[in-house]
Amino acid sequence: METRPLPIGALHVRDFAPLRTQRRLAELSADAAGLVRFSCLHCPRTGEVALAELRARFAPDEGLVNILNTLLPADCPSAERDPSGVVRCGFCYGDLKRDAR
Repeated sequence: METRPLPIGALHVRDFAPLRTQRRLAELSADAAGLVRFSCLHCPRTGEVALAELRARFAPDEGLVNILNTLLPADCPSAERDPSGVVRCGFCYGDLKRDAR
C-alpha cells in the first residue's frame, strides 16, 4: 500500500491520543532480577529499583510519567519546573524500549 502525506487539516486530535495516553504501572515489566532501570537522556545518571517496590508504593493504574515525576533525582538542576511548567530533566525508564509493544 502506498503511503502519501496527509493534506493539511486531515489530522484530528484523536490521531494523537496514543501519544497523550500514559502507560500504566501494571504494563511495566522488569528484567530477570526483578529490577526496573532508569537513566537520564542528558547526563550520566542511572539507577534501578525493584518492580515489587514500585508496585507496593504506587497503584497499578498509576501512570508511568507520574511515577517518574515522583522519583526525579532531588539533586538534578533540571528537575525543577521552569516558568512555563516544563520539567527539563531527561530522567526516563531505561528499559522502556525493551518493553515497547
